Amino acid sequence: MGQQHRNFFRLDVMLPCNYRVLTKEEAEKIPLPDQPSPEFIEQHFLSNLQQLNEQISDLLVKINNKNALLGSIFNALNAKINFALESIDSKHLVNTMPMRMVNVSGNGIAIQIDEPITKEHVVDILIQPLEDEEPILVRCDVVNIKQQPSCDNCFWVALKFQYISEDDRRKLIYFLQQKEIEAATKEREQQKR
Repeated sequence: MGQQHRNFFRLDVMLPCNYRVLTKEEAEKIPLPDQPSPEFIEQHFLSNLQQLNEQISDLLVKINNKNALLGSIFNALNAKINFALESIDSKHLVNTMPMRMVNVSGNGIAIQIDEPITKEHVVDILIQPLEDEEPILVRCDVVNIKQQPSCDNCFWVALKFQYISEDDRRKLIYFLQQKEIEAATKEREQQKR
């Protein structure tokens, strides 16, 4: 656990985290909402889910062409799954996000990004530090980029929050404090042994 240059501690921790790399022009066209709706999260961050929906639709057309009854069954199942997804609120939709190792503070975050990126890009981050709270959606400026030696398109990217609401910053600080207390407690228990 190191201390950042100014006000906040930085911690390496596993978090549900998703990102989207944007050009500055794209970022101007896609403003972030104050509270991310499940629809915004799905459209903006869960491209894998969108790709899966497209694949399912294509397969359903093929199945319908070969066997109408089987196609009807799969169409009904797909409609039921879509209905269930639409009823999920943003707190639970976050469960579909991958767990990532991040380095987080009250001012920014560093994550591995697996696509080409420059300091001219901006990155939208969606994280869920507190399980029972709404996720945090924040747009970030790229501060530093280090290519990972393990692959050509893997970069460790330091990001600074452009703007974070006081409520979201409190969530992050509370989360960081909880993690610091957990680490200190664990260290004390190990020293007792």
